[in-house]
Amino acid sequence: MKIITSDELRTIFLRFFEMRGHRIVASASLVPENDPTLLFTGSGMNQFKDEFLGNVKDTRRAATCQKCLRTPDLEKVGKTSGHHTFFEMLGNFSFGDYFKKEAISWAWEFLTEEMAIDPGKLWVSIYKDDDEANNIWKGMVRISQERIVKLGEKENFWPSNAPAVGPNGPCGPCSEIYYDWGREYGCGRPTCDVSCPCGRFVEIWNLVFTQFNRREGGILDPLPNKNIDTGMGLERMAAVLQGVRTNFEIDIFKPTINAIESMMENPGKAEESQQYIRAIADHARAITFLIGDGVPPSNEGRGYVERMLIRRASRMGKSLGIDKPFLYKLSPLMAKVMKVPYPELTPNRERISRIILEEEERFQITLEDGTRILEKEIEVLKRESKDTVSGDLAFKLYDTYGFPLEITMDIADSHGLKIDREGFEKAMDIQRRRSRDESRMTGEIFAETIRSVVDSLNKKTEFTGYSEKMSRSKVMAILKDKRLVDSAGEGEELGIILDKTPFYGESGGQVGDSGILNNEKAGLNIIDTQRFGETLVHFAKLIKGSIKVGDEVLATIDGVRRFNIARNHTATHLLQSALKNVLGKHVEQSGSKVDETSLRFDFTHFKAPEPEKLQRVEEIVNENIRNGDRVCVDIMSMAEAKKKAATAIFGEKYTDMVRVISIKDYSMELCGGTHVESTGMLGLFKIISEGSISSGIRRIEAITGEAAYKWMREESNIIRHLSGALKVPEDKIIQQAEKMLSTLRELEKEVGLLKLKLSNTLIDEIASRSVIVQGVRVIAYKLEDQDIQMMRVTLDLLKEKIGSGVIVLGSARDGKVSLVTGVSPDLIEKGLHAGNIIKEVAKITGGSGGGRPDLAQAGGKDVEKLNEALEAVKDIVVRR
Repeated sequence: MKIITSDELRTIFLRFFEMRGHRIVASASLVPENDPTLLFTGSGMNQFKDEFLGNVKDTRRAATCQKCLRTPDLEKVGKTSGHHTFFEMLGNFSFGDYFKKEAISWAWEFLTEEMAIDPGKLWVSIYKDDDEANNIWKGMVRISQERIVKLGEKENFWPSNAPAVGPNGPCGPCSEIYYDWGREYGCGRPTCDVSCPCGRFVEIWNLVFTQFNRREGGILDPLPNKNIDTGMGLERMAAVLQGVRTNFEIDIFKPTINAIESMMENPGKAEESQQYIRAIADHARAITFLIGDGVPPSNEGRGYVERMLIRRASRMGKSLGIDKPFLYKLSPLMAKVMKVPYPELTPNRERISRIILEEEERFQITLEDGTRILEKEIEVLKRESKDTVSGDLAFKLYDTYGFPLEITMDIADSHGLKIDREGFEKAMDIQRRRSRDESRMTGEIFAETIRSVVDSLNKKTEFTGYSEKMSRSKVMAILKDKRLVDSAGEGEELGIILDKTPFYGESGGQVGDSGILNNEKAGLNIIDTQRFGETLVHFAKLIKGSIKVGDEVLATIDGVRRFNIARNHTATHLLQSALKNVLGKHVEQSGSKVDETSLRFDFTHFKAPEPEKLQRVEEIVNENIRNGDRVCVDIMSMAEAKKKAATAIFGEKYTDMVRVISIKDYSMELCGGTHVESTGMLGLFKIISEGSISSGIRRIEAITGEAAYKWMREESNIIRHLSGALKVPEDKIIQQAEKMLSTLRELEKEVGLLKLKLSNTLIDEIASRSVIVQGVRVIAYKLEDQDIQMMRVTLDLLKEKIGSGVIVLGSARDGKVSLVTGVSPDLIEKGLHAGNIIKEVAKITGGSGGGRPDLAQAGGKDVEKLNEALEAVKDIVVRR
């Protein structure tokens, strides 16, 4: 058996099947393309749905190394030798081409000849009724019947249990190949085989023979085109080839494992610690690839899963004694380890790290929040003489705040309380089922949607819109209420499929075209055009007459709208180039929307660009517009485009031949959208907003042409009106406004002082609320709707009133919290520090601050927690 690296395994596998007529297809994104039924790409076959359905005829054989992500077995990650969230799946596929004989013989050849694995170490399992597979293994491969294990539909049918319980749709038996580590690693029973869970056998390859279509009642109809779908887990195979018992000992995990152990004060070899280390290494890899594929952390969908993985790994880090953020340090290491197969991670590594760091820091705050909530609940339980923290609360802390159950148990135990583990596990089971349901396809495997109706037609639309605005076309199909119809009448809303069209179907962030279809019998308004694979659907309303399949029509786009869309699309290319120029090469497009009124451009960056840098970006774009540079379009191979360093959208799926849009020497992008012929046609470019939409992702909204001119004209009108109202020249407006604001602030301060002088009773009342804590006078008081200036004045008056003491004042205004703290000189000498005190107080409100020993101020975000923060002042002073 060869000892080879993971990188070598990928290369050898793909080359092996390329030599056998397979087209090598790049890994799809972890975010499934045009498939709302899947949360993540979870197998190699996901990107080949169209091919399996028979809708794509040009690819009959394919091979991939697909990055995958699954979460249903999350609790097993780190505890077993081979469970992962993120993993790589090597696979070869046949779409109505070869079948069992070739799939089985090639798998055996690859393992025993290419990988030089001893045939005596390999066992197989088959579906109990699959005599064809049994005969191939026994007669052609010549493996002994004793090492061919027949199992039921739960183990050896895809989907599992499909004949008995469904779902309906394509399905078939499978055959799995196992590696035998040897009797010394097993249970020792003479009957031990691949069905035994003792750990002696590890599954390394699954060959799925999709040959049936299941119908209601468990009826299995033979498919006209039989397919092959195989999957070999790269990590498991690498473990076998490198002679290690767990996936976490292979070459691509070792650097991460070593890095985690180096961060621990006492690494230790306890099994629980090792489980945590392995799980952290797995999660760090999953997080890196998720963010790399454009998934920002959030509270829903894919982003929620990502946030949960970050917090789970952070909690485990704390259990290992790593108290500070650390996951972000693993991401650049992961990019380096995975550089050969996924070079796109390298230029994104700093952005990915920054997003992870922000999440880790946010989690530190939520962890502290969880502790406060638990402590308050424990106080209530003690008052009520109860001895158990409810399972619902423990789960809420775990699920909502990411609070580890182990910490909940430790805190409860320190107070002599128990945890309702049964209630916690019940709530966890409900969440696991929900997670499992969300991460699998719903209903029938290929649900009956508009897309499946369109796919069933297998009709390709020729797009002519790059060179013409109208074409004479033939109606190939009509959709009404998601069904195919032969004809339609006046007033009906339809989907029209033509043999050729100048209408652009929405894709790549560019909206679909609108316009008209007409002939002597009918007139239709096209409201929108959508792309479904290689078919374009024109969503229309039949204004007059009638239409039927086979009719000839004249398809004419709205030329003015298309021109404005093209302007804005070309502007996104100029904008991306300028952003890279000004902010840095790390800037990458993470999304866009282009229509006839404006453009929206999402990009990767860690913080808000300085106003002068954003202004410089706008200047560069307008300079390039004034230059009137030609916009060039070329068709070339993907390999050639990469060689020329054309910019691609990370995670986007491209064909072998790509369309490249280049502008002089400053912009070259892979793009299928429509564009103007020269930059001068944009006329003018104006950024109207910039802001954050998630961690590490920012958004610019901008306009071009007439829209930009009108916007600037309105701005000019506003300035002219302000000039008149302030009675100063236009170039003096800012100085006059600043002068007036300064005067206003002084007046407000004077008014406030007058109010305070007239209200000495307020100072007396606040002073009377002081308490003595271990010999220190403490005032913690909430002022109603006060700004920071008035709060500081109040603080000064209180200092004069009480002489010695600690004063903390808080106020909520405009949805924000303001805090000021003062400490008298005698107490400063005893070690009290206003800046340190206010940091702890502000943290409770989700804020921060600091200052001198005698005076400090802070801000907070959560006004609901102001009272809680002020109540905590006494305890904080005691600890200080």
